[in-house]
Amino acid sequence: MSIVNYKSRIQQIALFVFLFSAIPAISQINYKHFLFAGQNDLHKNEYLDAINKFNIAISSKQDGFEAYFLRGIAKFSLGDFQGAINDFSKTISIHPLYVRAYHYRGISRDRVYDYAHAISDFDKALEIDPFNPEVYMARGDTKMHLNDNHGAIEDYSAAINFDDDIAAAWLNRGIANHFVGQNEQALNDVNKAIYLDYFNVEAWIKRGMIKYELDSIQEALEDYNHAISLEEDRPFVYFQRALTYLKLEDTTATLNDYNKVLELDPDNALTYYNRALIRSLKRQYDSALLDYNKVIGINPYNVYTYFNRGVLYFELKKFRKAEEDFSTAIEIFPDFVGAYVNRSAVREKMKNRRGAAKDHDYAMYLIELANSDEVNPELLYRKYADSAYFKKIIELEADFLSGNMKKGRIQFQRVPIQPKPNFQLVYAFNLPDSIYKDYQKTEYFDEIISVFNANNKMGIRVVFTTREWPVSREKALDELHRLDSAIRIAGDPSTAFFMRGVVNGMLQNYNIAISAYDQAIEHDNKFSYAYLNRGTTRFELDEFIFSEQEYTNAVTISRSTFNKNQKEKNDPPDHKETLADYDKVIGLNPRLPFVYYNRANVKLRLKKFHRAIDDYSMAIKIEPDMAEAYYNRALTLLYLKEEKLACKDLSKAGELGITEAYNIIKRYCN
Repeated sequence: MSIVNYKSRIQQIALFVFLFSAIPAISQINYKHFLFAGQNDLHKNEYLDAINKFNIAISSKQDGFEAYFLRGIAKFSLGDFQGAINDFSKTISIHPLYVRAYHYRGISRDRVYDYAHAISDFDKALEIDPFNPEVYMARGDTKMHLNDNHGAIEDYSAAINFDDDIAAAWLNRGIANHFVGQNEQALNDVNKAIYLDYFNVEAWIKRGMIKYELDSIQEALEDYNHAISLEEDRPFVYFQRALTYLKLEDTTATLNDYNKVLELDPDNALTYYNRALIRSLKRQYDSALLDYNKVIGINPYNVYTYFNRGVLYFELKKFRKAEEDFSTAIEIFPDFVGAYVNRSAVREKMKNRRGAAKDHDYAMYLIELANSDEVNPELLYRKYADSAYFKKIIELEADFLSGNMKKGRIQFQRVPIQPKPNFQLVYAFNLPDSIYKDYQKTEYFDEIISVFNANNKMGIRVVFTTREWPVSREKALDELHRLDSAIRIAGDPSTAFFMRGVVNGMLQNYNIAISAYDQAIEHDNKFSYAYLNRGTTRFELDEFIFSEQEYTNAVTISRSTFNKNQKEKNDPPDHKETLADYDKVIGLNPRLPFVYYNRANVKLRLKKFHRAIDDYSMAIKIEPDMAEAYYNRALTLLYLKEEKLACKDLSKAGELGITEAYNIIKRYCN
């Protein structure tokens, strides 16, 4: 019996499905079991596993406020603060007097700079529980972020009044006292924090920072050295000690500490940037350039890095590269006066006097505009009124985490940001349990495929997935021979050709696979899965041919042949045949979510971004738990600068199991 013929079987078992669904099967899931299992994962910092278990708990008990709350904690730990806010809000809607939900929602709102609502949450928590020192501390932190340091001191003092053994309350009050100039009281508070928790590295570092700012340099060094003796793999203390050595004009010690930071935290852009500045001062230009290149690799829109690298190229008389960097700085920040001035100087050196004069004149115009008594200088920057824009182009990434990233915190790992590939039906060859557990997470089914897998006599199991299923060529071909014989004996040529296409597609025998799908369709022109896989295989083949052509052109163009033989770059494929196959699937099987997702991927490749979003949305409407659709729609929205919508999708993608989403949330949503 062919795959398509199982449609009739679906109708036959409809009554059974209906009767079975009348039994409260979902209640058989033990809510408390998954709740406690998730809590156990939280304690082990296995946040992704915890979210999965809380998802199951929630599916069995929609009013289980504990599962929503704990899932919010897991999301917070992964840097998904907006996702955490949503879960804490759901907790509150179920249990309006749950203090911890208000408390942690306030902390989460603080992390996304929503200070007003954070304060409101802390106020509500204290209204319910007015003697909770932790809430006073959290509200004090937010007040410090609002530069209300006196208000923060009041809250930390309240926390201390309720429990004077909380070291963090003393430490934070000490920092707040330092900010308001009460330095003697500040040091007394930090000393008390150290007395209460002698092995708290954070307290030693913070006291060192206060002493540094008070110019007690040697005492600051002593605190940093002691912090290192307590925990030698914390990069932040080396970074702070480097600044202290720099104040002592000991650039050798400064560079040694920056090297140590980067040994422990290889993606710390701020440290590369600072090291580049020191190396430039020491005329170590080649090393400085390497550091600036590293910064741009991590923070590709940091305007100051392009500016400083441009200055360095100017010093090295590499004027073309200097001009490119100043131009990039201007592209990022079009009113960057210094970049125009420097580009003018570079263009003078390049004998481009017209360009130099134009840059000089525009720089003078900006300076006059900024200094005009008649014009408010703020008008100059009205195009950049959103402070988040300045934050994005000026800030440098610096998490100061040790090289051994905290277990379970995927957001601190460097992952490639690229859309998930197309779905296709693959033959799910048996895998060892340890390997299959990973692949099982990306399996999808529809009703027809589920019934086919359960009832065919040949042991065939096919799944929708975006991943390449691991199988050796020898095993795949042996199994194909067995299936081919068995299916033909059963008198089902369309399924035989289809499985031949599936296996050859998995082996990347694209042309053989397409030919097999053609024959399957000849025998059954309503075989929607054959159209789906044929379209996907055509897409892969077209992309493969295009990439090969691009590579061939790149390696055959030499300096001597560039001007004579250089052709225009190959146009990317238009994927018309693939789109025609997907349109055919939609005509035959309009409730199949995977075809809308695949069509969206093709439209994304063709840069039809809004149309791609439409198709991802349709896939989600049909299959609300399709993590890949949320993820790819989020990347498309990010490209269109719709960050708020993108971050909502990323949170959902992470919740559904796409771990890379948390890395992107950290980079673009917080």
